Amino acid sequence: VTKEAVDLDGSCILYDSNKNATEVIYFGNLKSKNGSVKHSGDDLTGDVNGDDGLDNEVITVDFGNLESNVEHVALVLNSYKGQDFGTIPFASIRIYEGTPTNVREVFAKYDIANDASFKGHVAMVMGVFYKRNGEWKFNAIGDATADRKLQQTIETVKQKYL
Repeated sequence: VTKEAVDLDGSCILYDSNKNATEVIYFGNLKSKNGSVKHSGDDLTGDVNGDDGLDNEVITVDFGNLESNVEHVALVLNSYKGQDFGTIPFASIRIYEGTPTNVREVFAKYDIANDASFKGHVAMVMGVFYKRNGEWKFNAIGDATADRKLQQTIETVKQKYL
C-alpha cells in the first residue's frame, strides 16, 4: 500500500439574491472582505499516516456579520489534484455549530471514503445555508458532482442548489 498525500479543499461561496457568487473563500482567499467568513488555510497532505481525528481544514462562518446582500452560503469540497474520492482511504466532512473542540450541533456529516456514490468523482456540494424570513436555514445536500475545478462547482451550485 502506498501512502499518497491527498489535497481536499473545502470552500465557501457566498451568493446574493440573484444567485450571483459575490465572494469565494478558499485556500487562495482565506477571509471574506468583512471577515465574517474565515478559512483555516490549505492542508496539502491530509492525514498521511492515518486518520488523526482532527479537522484538517476549518471554515468559520459568522452569520450575524455576513454582508446584508448574502442570501446563500454554499460549502463545497474539491480534490485539488483530481484524486478520485473513491480512492481515498479515509475522508469525512462535517458541518456543525460550535468550535472543533466544542461541537454543539452537527448539521451534516459525510463519509466520502466509504460511500460508493462518491466513487469516480472529485467534487461535491456539502450543503447550502439560505436566508428565509430573516433566519438562516440549512439544506444538507451531500451530492458528488461531475465538476473538475472549483469554478465549475460554483456554477453547479448556482444552477442546481439555490
